[in-house]
Amino acid sequence: MKQKGILIKVLSVLAAFIIFGYFAVQIYEMIGRNYATRTAYIQTVTDSVDAEMFVIRDEVILDSGGSGVIVPIAVNGERVSRGSEIAASFPSEQSAENYSLLRNLNKKLTAYKKISSQLRLANLDIDKLSDEIDADFISMLNMAYNNDYSSVAESELAFAEKLSRKQISLGQTVDCSEAIASLESQIASLSASSTPSRIVAAESAGYYVSNLDGYEGLLTAQGIDSLTAESLQNALDSGAKSVPEQSLGKIISGYNWYVACIIDNSVASQLKTNGKCKLKLGDLTVETSVYAVKPATEGKNLAIFKCNLMNEQLATLRRFSGSVILNEYTGLRVSKDAVRVDKDGVTGVYVRLANIVEFRVFDTLYSTDEYIITDEPSDSDILAMKKKGYQYLKLYDEVFVSGKDLKDGMVIG
Repeated sequence: MKQKGILIKVLSVLAAFIIFGYFAVQIYEMIGRNYATRTAYIQTVTDSVDAEMFVIRDEVILDSGGSGVIVPIAVNGERVSRGSEIAASFPSEQSAENYSLLRNLNKKLTAYKKISSQLRLANLDIDKLSDEIDADFISMLNMAYNNDYSSVAESELAFAEKLSRKQISLGQTVDCSEAIASLESQIASLSASSTPSRIVAAESAGYYVSNLDGYEGLLTAQGIDSLTAESLQNALDSGAKSVPEQSLGKIISGYNWYVACIIDNSVASQLKTNGKCKLKLGDLTVETSVYAVKPATEGKNLAIFKCNLMNEQLATLRRFSGSVILNEYTGLRVSKDAVRVDKDGVTGVYVRLANIVEFRVFDTLYSTDEYIITDEPSDSDILAMKKKGYQYLKLYDEVFVSGKDLKDGMVIG
């Protein structure tokens, strides 16, 4: 009986070692396989070529007409008509500062009065408004991150108005009376000390720009057909001329403006006159048309792009390092580390569904040494692969980018 008890203990210890060893092996294999996944997201990548670019416009420099501190009234890139008020001249820095402050206070007063007048809002889509508020908030954070504090200030009132609309629609009270009274008091005290000595009106229609960059008149839109690679290079090499400290700015006349750059033959061969082409101009991506491609020195070409878009950022561009976007590719991004070939020689990736491994196929649209952008499969492609027992990779699939011995249908912890 005693021997039987010892035997049971020995067997129990042995069983414990076997169970422990089994789980230890499983854990070791799991750690050793180092399973890691990456979510499949849609991404757009570009095939582009960098170039030194120069913006060409027809511009009329505005005469300051005497001394004084100039304050712009129109916004850079704003379309103005002949006779429109574009700037104001002041006898001192203090009066100019007071005028700028007065304009901002009046904008705030208008916004608060608009909020105060919204006593009841019917048929308002709260979900849509909430999405707009979230998007505006993120946009303002991005502006602050990029040190674009002037844009944050400009967006502040519109953001506050949307917040108030949401509060009112939810039955909450929004009392702006104290803010309105404070603004009206500040405006009254500043009005007497912020009178301009002169208001400047636009002598011609066009887009207003408050500052000069020193390249005005060097190359013009009127002379675009006679532009050569040599004249462009001279403009790039010449540097900016000095500009007066007190300037009223300029008017960009006409609706079309141009971007010129020197490119290689291999790039020029992919451009078609009058064809569409996107340019990356600083932080902006702009749709243009190819105006002309002219042979230059050996292996080089002069490329001219035409555009009729205008805003505050575009109005102040002149020379910069930009990019000619030759192609854009949009699809699911797959790491090259994730690509596998199954037992039937089909290329795809393994994805994780809960704790099950599944094999998914894809079609390649664009690839680099590091990743692949997948092409969207047609309905017929999906059906054909389904008949063979395969499914296509989908958005948000968790794709394995590392791990040994992965198999379709495999269970993992």
